[in-house]
Amino acid sequence: MSARDERDERDERDEPEYDREVIEEAHEVVEFNLEAGTNDFYEDPEYYAYEFKDRREDVRFYGEQYLDVDGWSLEIGVGTARIALPAVRKGAKVVGLDLHAGMLAAAERRRQTLAKAKRGNLRLTQGDMRDFDLGERFRLISCPFNALQHMYSSEDVAAALGRVRAHLAPGGLFVFDVLFPDLEYLNRPSFQRFKGVDFTHPTWGAVYNYSERSAYDPVRQLNHMFLEYERVSPPQGQESSAPATHRIQLSHRYFFPQELELILANAGFRVLSRFGDFEGAPLGQGESMVMLCGLA
Repeated sequence: MSARDERDERDERDEPEYDREVIEEAHEVVEFNLEAGTNDFYEDPEYYAYEFKDRREDVRFYGEQYLDVDGWSLEIGVGTARIALPAVRKGAKVVGLDLHAGMLAAAERRRQTLAKAKRGNLRLTQGDMRDFDLGERFRLISCPFNALQHMYSSEDVAAALGRVRAHLAPGGLFVFDVLFPDLEYLNRPSFQRFKGVDFTHPTWGAVYNYSERSAYDPVRQLNHMFLEYERVSPPQGQESSAPATHRIQLSHRYFFPQELELILANAGFRVLSRFGDFEGAPLGQGESMVMLCGLA
């Protein structure tokens, strides 16, 4: 046996083992399904609310920004109004923009829980962050919870930032957060399944086991996730429509710190402050890049 044959045999032995289904799926996936990656996660607002019910740091952070503004703020990617509603309840005025009708419907249901005198202080509108026109300018524009990471191409990012610039009043503040690239996570084996916990699904009432697979395209800087749910047991004592299995796809475009600053500069913004989390940690010492920007 030649040295090359010996090396090839050793490399084959050292490769991690995947089940056949995963290997076949990995070979079938040529392009990520970015439409599913943009929409799937937001089709069940009840599950979305359950998933992030304990996430409070960004609610506090953005709420403080809104309450510091004299007048209206614009939140791009308002979702279920998880962030906007508590601030409005305390006296802020927020216009919430979102692409997904179902999320806006959930936000409207939450808006109706406000005191009547405050319901008018949360305005909801459907729109794409790349091409909306509200005909007004705002002293504060936010884009919370990684929403900008659904802008997958350079053209998408430029269009979205152009709309922000067009709606930001002189002297105004643009605040957003995206995930800091976790290279260990992004470089883990493509499509390998990572098992998670069992939980009771809030929509179906059945117990599911959660697992996740993902693949990262380092050229386009896109990470595509498959969030998979396998039913462990149906609800007790009742007929159920809970599916045996369920899959959600979620896509994120990742930004690197120096790249992000250059993108912002090219779009006409200057970075005033940047943090690694919502408590003010230095960049690189948290899971996020929290950016506070003004017009250049």
